[in-house]
Amino acid sequence: MIKYRLATSKDNQQLLELTRSAGMPGKMALRIDRYPDFFKLNKLRGATTVYVATDGANIVGCICVSDQNVYINKQHYPLYYISDFKVSKTHRHLGIGLELTNTVVKYLETQNADLVFLNVAKGNKRPFVFFSDRGHYPDFQNIGTFTTFQYIGKKKKLSNKKYKIELSRATSEVIEFLNDYYSQYELASIITNDKIKDTDLYVVREQNQILAVMALIDTMEMKQNVVLKMPWHLKGIIAFINVFCQLFKLSKLPKENEPIKMLYVRYLAIKVYDKALVSALISFAKQQAYNKSYAFVSISLHENDNLLQKLPKFMRFTFNSVGMLVSMKDNNKLMEMVNKGMPFRDYSTI
Repeated sequence: MIKYRLATSKDNQQLLELTRSAGMPGKMALRIDRYPDFFKLNKLRGATTVYVATDGANIVGCICVSDQNVYINKQHYPLYYISDFKVSKTHRHLGIGLELTNTVVKYLETQNADLVFLNVAKGNKRPFVFFSDRGHYPDFQNIGTFTTFQYIGKKKKLSNKKYKIELSRATSEVIEFLNDYYSQYELASIITNDKIKDTDLYVVREQNQILAVMALIDTMEMKQNVVLKMPWHLKGIIAFINVFCQLFKLSKLPKENEPIKMLYVRYLAIKVYDKALVSALISFAKQQAYNKSYAFVSISLHENDNLLQKLPKFMRFTFNSVGMLVSMKDNNKLMEMVNKGMPFRDYSTI
């Protein structure tokens, strides 16, 4: 008999095994491992509740919901982020996924929740099962495509000497600058010292005024993306790059069944949309990835993001996903603000 309950720290090993067994199919098949602690990444997401489905002593499914505080129209709103929705291959088509979603919906109702967010691979319509059979709740809406840009690590001195990029502490000035910038986005988390305590912060100044702040985070100790399958042409490109990576001072790229060592640009806030400034910051981040022997540095942006046109266009791979949002209270005004605005989500924690 399948039972449902809250997860505890004692479930860690079984949750790691379940996560490892649940890859994402497609032309580029991926698996996201969470060694050594399944719960550690959740701490970056916010206060997180984890539910599991059990068959006897075995965990056969799980789902997480994280409580976040985000900007909408420069005001603070609670948002619930749903993640890690997995069912063991041996127990699919038994209604476990539906019952896990029922459990989450009941929890959201106790929290008087309104906005709920999901991130899914493009073309995946499974999130609609959350509310498709509940007449008093609307369905999730597609709020647009998020593109993850993975830049290959590269050893290169900054050619633009105009910008001096310096390591910084998480001062009140830096946090205020980040919040001023990200308040223009919809669904961006309010940034606190806790949000950036695990990041490396870099600041660019001009006449003692902050021009830009970049926060880099290394999540390899919390999650590991593993490529299970890739198209033949991509295998060829990677093999070619790896042959000449030392000559061109590029990072070595992973093969199938190897973890992708990657840094994330968690935040990139700028005072003006200066392409040279953005390029300098991305080049600096690529250098940091190379120094750590990491393959990539990654940044994720929504299709409406003003930064898109300022990013360097070379030596990068791209992956697309879709943001799904619902207002359980059918608040059309909030949904319209998000859809007309410029959404942001922190993909280092996804």
